[in-house]
Amino acid sequence: MKNIISVLALTLLVLMMISPADINAQKPSSKTIITDSLFVRGVCNSCKERIENAALIKGVKKVSWNKKTQYLTVIYKPSKISLNKIEDEVGLAGHDTKDKKALDKNYNKLPACCAYRSGIAPH
Repeated sequence: MKNIISVLALTLLVLMMISPADINAQKPSSKTIITDSLFVRGVCNSCKERIENAALIKGVKKVSWNKKTQYLTVIYKPSKISLNKIEDEVGLAGHDTKDKKALDKNYNKLPACCAYRSGIAPH
C-alpha cells in the first residue's frame, strides 16, 4: 500500500511540473498560427520583393520585410512549415539571415544593385 501511495505521489509531482504550455509546444494543432521574425539582409525594394516571395511558401499566411530594420515578419502554421525551412528558402533566394549565410552561387545571382555584402547602402 505504501508503494502505491509513493507511486501516485511521484506521478502527481511530475504532472505538476509539466505546464500546459509545455504540452502545447510539443505538438502544435493544425489551427495554430505563429507570428515570428527573422533578420534578413537586403538593400532595396527589389530585395523586399524577392525575400517576401521566397518566404511565401505553403503553410505561410503572410510575410512582410522591412528595409529599414531588415526584419522579415512571418505569419505561419507550424504544423505545415518551420521557421528553419522559411529561412532556408530565403537563403536559396540569395539573402543572408542572422543564422544562415546564402550560398555564394545563390548570392551571385542577385542583381548588382542588391549586392548587400559589398557594402551597398539601402536605397
